[in-house]
Amino acid sequence: MKKVLVIDDELSIRLLLREIIEDIDMEVFEAETAIVGLQMLEEMQFDLIIMDIQMPQMNGLDAMRKLRELADTPVFILTAFSHLEGVVENLGVEIQGFIEKPFDIDELAEKIKKQVEADNDGQLEKKLNLLNA
Repeated sequence: MKKVLVIDDELSIRLLLREIIEDIDMEVFEAETAIVGLQMLEEMQFDLIIMDIQMPQMNGLDAMRKLRELADTPVFILTAFSHLEGVVENLGVEIQGFIEKPFDIDELAEKIKKQVEADNDGQLEKKLNLLNA
């Protein structure tokens, strides 16, 4: 079963995302702070991370830098601010996309499924390339 890590300080958002993700047959792990999320990432691998940008203790942008030191897991940034795309690009941190609040539940579910499927295709291609080398 695919694993998705949701990092958000708002319980209501985490619960809503849990419901959406479980409905598409993926396992959900939650962290209420970026620090807890990074600790979880040190202990296990995830197929996708959905992370809020504004959180106490450590914001999502700082967490992205540290996250990339640990893994190359695909990341969706959850935000109410549409202008952050340029900020993240300037940091040189790769993300797979933005999810703007409020979000459409069906669109989000489809976006999550497509990302996990695309990542699976990429992993399979990498494995095949290694076998053929």
